[in-house]
Amino acid sequence: MAMSCESKKRKLTGQPHAIAANLLNRDFEASAPLQKLVTDITYLPIGQKQLYLSSIQDLYNGEIIAYSIGDCQDTDFVLHTLTQLHDVPEGCTLHSDQGSVYTSYHYQQAVKAKGITMSMSRKGAPADNAPIELFHSMLKSETCY
Repeated sequence: MAMSCESKKRKLTGQPHAIAANLLNRDFEASAPLQKLVTDITYLPIGQKQLYLSSIQDLYNGEIIAYSIGDCQDTDFVLHTLTQLHDVPEGCTLHSDQGSVYTSYHYQQAVKAKGITMSMSRKGAPADNAPIELFHSMLKSETCY
């Protein structure tokens, strides 16, 4: 699932399209699959190159249910990860940080089109997204370092 950027474009500055409320509120337990999902991006140092991993984790069992690897972290990158989610039940919540890719108009529209409710961490509070942060940390410590 490797992706690459055709061209590096300067990001437009300005306000994010939408910042969702923190609906997850550090309640990381789910009673059914696809009820509560968390997502984030991390970097992977691969030799002299740096790649990015976008992943979505199901809090029901900790499984990574979607991921993408690419050489840039833009909206298309996280949209590719999101498109891997199929047959999401009503009431599904997807939690992320307030990164520009997650607050972008296109990402918000894609989440809404899937019938998913968006939730976002408070600014500067990585513990609000602890399960995916922990997964990424463990992955890098066991494979990259």
